[in-house]
Amino acid sequence: MIENDTRNKNIGIFGGTFDPIHFGHLNLAIQMLEGQNLDEIWFCPAQLSPHKLDAQPVSSSHRLRMLEIAIDGFDSFKILDRELKRPPPSYTIDTIEDLLNDEKLKNNHYSLILSDDAVERFHQWHRVKDLVELVPLLLGSRHGQNSLGETNEGTLSQAIQSGLKKTLIMEISSTLLRDRLKKNLYCLHLLPHKVLDYIYENHLYST
Repeated sequence: MIENDTRNKNIGIFGGTFDPIHFGHLNLAIQMLEGQNLDEIWFCPAQLSPHKLDAQPVSSSHRLRMLEIAIDGFDSFKILDRELKRPPPSYTIDTIEDLLNDEKLKNNHYSLILSDDAVERFHQWHRVKDLVELVPLLLGSRHGQNSLGETNEGTLSQAIQSGLKKTLIMEISSTLLRDRLKKNLYCLHLLPHKVLDYIYENHLYST
């Protein structure tokens, strides 16, 4: 979890439902950490995404525990669980404003990490223009470019284009992963084995 630390750090905020966390998430986080001079990545699990209101994730306690298992041993990976403590839906702008108003954490420099999938709906996010005024974006992209920046206007387009970073993308769909788990298919190539063990032990995604 996040320690109260007032030192100036470069922090990447990586939000999502992480239902479950998989190698695609970890791969993007590692590349951003190493390639963008970040000191830490803070994984921020959502209570319930406003774009997934019709798909109830497994309990927040299970998703939080899977995150803890997945990042164990990564000293620069932390978990910010503030969204799990607020009523749903979870809005990123609320979390960012919360951090910037926190006397013990506001002196850090924050960036918002987004995957290709998240970028596709980014223009629909709650108070998205306010969000890009508060924090720069770090967008994982296979080619270092994205047409969505061209289809949005002004500040939003500029934020998307300037945030694009060429990364190696692991095409892993959480939806397809959950489907494979439900069918009891092989999944060790998609997520850490200790996370998979936890899923089996707790009978998650089996029905």
